[in-house]
Amino acid sequence: MEELAFSLGGALDAATVLRVFLKRGLYLVTFPRPDLRVMLQQVRLSTAHVVSFLTFMGSEDNSEIMGELCVLPGEVTPVTARLRSGGIAVTGIHNHFLDESPRLMFMHFMARGRAVDIAHSFRAALALTTTPLGNVLSPPASAEPDLATAIENALGRRGIYLAPDRTLEVDVPSADFPAGPMDFWYESLLYFQQAPFGKIAATGDVMVTAGELNPVLTSLLEHDFQIEGVHNHMTEEQPRLFFVHYWKIATPRDLADGLNSTLARVHTRNK
Repeated sequence: MEELAFSLGGALDAATVLRVFLKRGLYLVTFPRPDLRVMLQQVRLSTAHVVSFLTFMGSEDNSEIMGELCVLPGEVTPVTARLRSGGIAVTGIHNHFLDESPRLMFMHFMARGRAVDIAHSFRAALALTTTPLGNVLSPPASAEPDLATAIENALGRRGIYLAPDRTLEVDVPSADFPAGPMDFWYESLLYFQQAPFGKIAATGDVMVTAGELNPVLTSLLEHDFQIEGVHNHMTEEQPRLFFVHYWKIATPRDLADGLNSTLARVHTRNK
C-alpha cells in the first residue's frame, strides 16, 4: 500500500503525495479549492465542502477507485467528457447546496483497474477546472474543544476536527454494510462549522435506503432543516442508497435534537 501511495503522488502531481494519507483502510487524496470563496447565508463554506477527492483501495495493479469532483457549472461538461474518455464511470452529477454563491456542482465517479492509469485520467479531468494544486490540505486532527465539545455532548457522538478551518465531522456508518474500509462511502456525514451570532451551521448528507427516505425527510422538515437535495452517489450498490443533503443554522442543542431524531429513522451502527 505504501508503494501505491507514492505511485499515486507521481501520477497526480509532484506535490500531491503530501496529500495522500491512509484513512480507514483507504488511500484518500484531496484537492481543496481555495480559489473559490463560497458563501451561503452569511457563512463561508469550509474546505470540507469545497474540495475534490478520490479514494483508492486494493493494489497498484488492481485498485477500486471512487471519488467526487467539486466543479463550477461551466466545468461540468468538459470534465465529464474527459472522465469518460479516460474510462472512468460517472455515477452522479448534482448540487449539495441551494443558493450558494458561486454555484457548485459535484460529480461522483468510480473506476476499477490499474491505479496509476486511472489517476492520470483523473488528473487530466482536474486540469479542466481552476483547482489549484499547490495548497496542501492536512489530514484530520483532533477536534477543536469549543465547537467539538458543544456538538459532541449534544449529539452523544464523537467527531473529528478537519483542518484548516475548524469544521467538525461526525460519521455515522450504516448497519446495512459490514464494517471495513468502505465505511468511508457507506455512512451519513454530519458537518458543523461556526456561523454568525454564536450559532452553528450544520450540513451534510444522511444516507438512507428507499424505505427510509421519506421518514428522514419528514423528520428533517419537522425540525426546520432546509432540504438541499436527494440523490444517488453510486449506481450498482445493494441495497439501493440515497443521500439527503440538508442545511440549518441554529444552536448545538437544536441541531442535535433534529439530527438525533432523524438518525433514529435510519439503520445505523456505532463506529
